[in-house]
Amino acid sequence: MTISKKKFYGLITFFMVLTLILAGCSTDGTSSDAEASSKGDTIRIGLQAPMTGDNAQYGQDMKNGVDLAFKKINAEGGVNGKKLELIVGDDKATPSEAVAVVNKMIMNDNVKAIIGGYNSSPTLAAQEVSKNAKALHIHMGASPEFTTLDNEYLFRIILTGQVYVPAVLQYMAEEKGTKKIASLYENTDYGITMLDSAKQAAKSLDVEFIANETYNPGDKNFSSQLSKIKKLKPDAVMIVGLYNEVALIAQQAKQAGLDVQFFSPDDSMYSEQLIELGGDAVENHIFASMINMDMDTEAMNEFMKLSEENKIEPEANTAIAYDAAMTLANAFEEGGDSPEKVRDALAKSQLNGTTGTIQFDEDGERSNAPMIMQVKDQKFVVIQE
Repeated sequence: MTISKKKFYGLITFFMVLTLILAGCSTDGTSSDAEASSKGDTIRIGLQAPMTGDNAQYGQDMKNGVDLAFKKINAEGGVNGKKLELIVGDDKATPSEAVAVVNKMIMNDNVKAIIGGYNSSPTLAAQEVSKNAKALHIHMGASPEFTTLDNEYLFRIILTGQVYVPAVLQYMAEEKGTKKIASLYENTDYGITMLDSAKQAAKSLDVEFIANETYNPGDKNFSSQLSKIKKLKPDAVMIVGLYNEVALIAQQAKQAGLDVQFFSPDDSMYSEQLIELGGDAVENHIFASMINMDMDTEAMNEFMKLSEENKIEPEANTAIAYDAAMTLANAFEEGGDSPEKVRDALAKSQLNGTTGTIQFDEDGERSNAPMIMQVKDQKFVVIQE
């Protein structure tokens, strides 16, 4: 018997929540801090992010961004006179841990909204918990697609893969003359969703995917996949994954003599860590991005100033999390104590952030146009607006 991916994550969520509820029945279940929060002294916001393991740097970047936003807001008087407080939950980039930490943050810590996660599969599982609690959940990953989830409390602060992927593929086809692409993608919801979007976009661009090789997050050796790809002589290789593995793949491809254009679909590449880990091997790597850290705007300048003052490395993911926190705070400012009114305020957002104009469509998605970026001389530069 087979079950759908949606039902699979639903079952994970059901059993995890049931276990945590039963565990809670044997204890007080409400801390004095949570009681203080519920009396209106603070508004608690949860961060669901990978704080340990291979993806820990993404989680730390997210925390840094939210911390900067909350520090700024609290210094200016808070939200309707209430201070914002961040509660961090380490989802370890796994669905079961994501369900556990989101459930704890909502039931025990009395958080009113969630920022995160970064990885797709954990968010797929955890959003069922926040949905049932009518807690806003702002996702920071380019997948999964939201249209099938039936969750009006789920929003995405970055672009979806269906926006990123066609943009970068069009650039590769029209500007680089790419005809044959080999993909090397992580075997996760994120990797599969991105590849599916790429295959769909390729149909109208006269581009063919001649190989689709997979790897698992945390893998260190990609020689087998790269050997297969090299024999097929593609014009370019699309790597779908996070920067730590992309850097390793690029290094091993260079050692194997696979001298073709490498590119990725989205701005999960946009970190100084990619260059530090990959070195010369990631030179000329291309990707689509919704953010340019060199943009001269009021929001970006303010973010850079705060980062410098607080000795925080101004990474792209830090800026994106900062935008999520600022947007969420604005929704609470307008919506007050009602979850429904806060949700409606978020849906009607029209703010200028580091990522441009922040507004959402009826599915909780943003529709900004991405730019195309490239690593040149060990720096990130915009090559197409």
